[in-house]
Amino acid sequence: MRDNETLNKTLSIMSKKFKFQIDNVIYSLPTKYLQHEDWNGEKLDSPQINMNQVATASVIKQYVKHHYPSVFVSSSSSIFSGGNSVSINISTLLGNEVDDEIYRDVTSFANRFQMGSFNGMEDIYEYDPNRDFQTDNGTTLDIGTKWVSVTNRPSFGTVPDIVRMIVEMTTTENYVFGQISLQEAIDRVLDYKIPQSKVNKALSLIG
Repeated sequence: MRDNETLNKTLSIMSKKFKFQIDNVIYSLPTKYLQHEDWNGEKLDSPQINMNQVATASVIKQYVKHHYPSVFVSSSSSIFSGGNSVSINISTLLGNEVDDEIYRDVTSFANRFQMGSFNGMEDIYEYDPNRDFQTDNGTTLDIGTKWVSVTNRPSFGTVPDIVRMIVEMTTTENYVFGQISLQEAIDRVLDYKIPQSKVNKALSLIG
């Protein structure tokens, strides 16, 4: 019984979120990203927000949803030898590119969460010593993501991407097999191991 109580308390703590504000916009993250100790286990003078790749992806998505509610946004994050990364994809619900002004704005915000940049002349990654910044009330965001990218195109297999594929397959010859019928397009999309439920959602948007 005691083990179950401990597990429930742990799950409860993990599920809780805290809120913070950047440029007058409120964001939220699980409390596990609010650090009270540094990486050496020493107590911090004041809490910091651990902006690793998962937290970064979440905050950028929240930014897009707040400022551009009609824009479809998806994200992925990964850890690899020597670093980590975040990939953000934005598009219209029909799989088209968003206005360049929106793309530039999202990219500018996303770049605030990248630790540095690659120096091609010397073939090294250079960390920005001033990369950390603060929330509106002065809480430091500990920037911990090496690469952040924003692509003005839906990620593969999302509903907007399925819409884009079906429309292109049935109205253009952009694919090697040329223009095909709606049913043939659906079959080809399903061949990509995309769930029927997602295809149905895409078809409802196409009308």
